[in-house]
Amino acid sequence: GGVVTLYMHRTASFHVIGIAASRTRSLSAVESGILKSLPVQLYQEVRQGQPMAVVTMDTESRNQYSRALLEAQKTTARAELERLKAEYTAAEERFRTTSAQQENDLDFRQRQLALDVEKGRVTVLEIRTSLEPERIQLHELEVDKEVLQELVNKKAIEAYELQKAEVQYQILEEKIHQEEQWLAQAGEDLLVAQKRLDEFTAGRPSVSSIPVQLEPLRKAISVQEKRLAELFLPSPELVITAPFDGVVTSLLYSEGQAVQKGETVLTITASKPDCVQVWLNQDVSGTVHEQQAVQVIKTTPPRQIVQSYVSRIGPMIELMPERLWKNPSVPEWGLPVTIPIHPDMQLIPNEQVGIRGI
Repeated sequence: GGVVTLYMHRTASFHVIGIAASRTRSLSAVESGILKSLPVQLYQEVRQGQPMAVVTMDTESRNQYSRALLEAQKTTARAELERLKAEYTAAEERFRTTSAQQENDLDFRQRQLALDVEKGRVTVLEIRTSLEPERIQLHELEVDKEVLQELVNKKAIEAYELQKAEVQYQILEEKIHQEEQWLAQAGEDLLVAQKRLDEFTAGRPSVSSIPVQLEPLRKAISVQEKRLAELFLPSPELVITAPFDGVVTSLLYSEGQAVQKGETVLTITASKPDCVQVWLNQDVSGTVHEQQAVQVIKTTPPRQIVQSYVSRIGPMIELMPERLWKNPSVPEWGLPVTIPIHPDMQLIPNEQVGIRGI
């Protein structure tokens, strides 16, 4: 019995204590607003991608967000339009070359009419790409005017602030009106081009190569037309999702409260630790190196001893966690060392374990 007891004590002995560490992420609001929804509870298990909170942006943040998003989307849309124009020009050049070398005048005419239709679609798309964000901006200016009018009525601001907003609104309104006329004209031109093509192809076989050669361009334009409906609809709500599987370890706000940009709303911690953090006394820190083999000893049921290694060594001495101080009133310092945990090891976050081999 004594031999067995001594053997068990020997296998469980160690000189360094570590703490099982889990990934922890503080989730914050990227814009100021009202916490509309908080569908999780404290200590609830969550999955990666699961909605954790929904923040409804306030008017100022929503306007700033919309402007920044619209500017980025306009840049993307314009770049796509430039690519479509280049593709149209290349297709037109290919048709001309083919016509000059292989086809007769009627085939060339049919190709040209087909290109005119696609060119009209690109023109309509280009005007809409500029018009849609301006309509949203006009709506924002209208809201700003109403807010400023209330402030003027309360004599909280000077009247010139309202006048300045009204001038901006009028200028943008006139610009939108002009672009809407251009859009209507471009739509009519597209209908005329399509009608010409239909009349020309009626009663004669279509050039078989036209659909094949124009198909990539037609599909690219169709994709851009469908994207345009979604591109300029910035959501006034921001959804905070879980970055990984874990447990909600803190809730700092409740539904209906106002949150500021950058403030932490909640914290999520991974369900299982992925490493052990150890702080070595500076007297022995120089004897440890990366990839050094160690053993991680779990002293609580079920007891486990698992082989591992030193994966990282900190660059400097730092203050150890207070729970590892021998005397609670005397701070202790050490060199941080990270040791990976085997997935089969049954540890809970912040559990103390023993380390042998360093």
